[in-house]
Amino acid sequence: MGVNDLWQILEPVKQHIPLCNLAGKTIAVDLSLWVCEAQTVKKMMGSVMKPHLRNLFFRISYLTQMDVKLVFVMEGEPPKLKADVISKRNQTR
Repeated sequence: MGVNDLWQILEPVKQHIPLCNLAGKTIAVDLSLWVCEAQTVKKMMGSVMKPHLRNLFFRISYLTQMDVKLVFVMEGEPPKLKADVISKRNQTR
């Protein structure tokens, strides 16, 4: 579902850091985002079976080899506050 304007809110405090700086840290990963990104891997289509799973595997493997602990976040039950938005979205589908 996301949070409206989250990236705009975080913009003033964002920092770009090298992945190696995450060694020994725990980070949360929006698994649905990684899955969607992985499904767009078209370069390997036809040459690799299930390229989206391969992409996910190597992302996870690379980070865990760097001693980055991953906590995967998946969507749960939507809050009641979003019931109207969800209803409207379902009607337009």
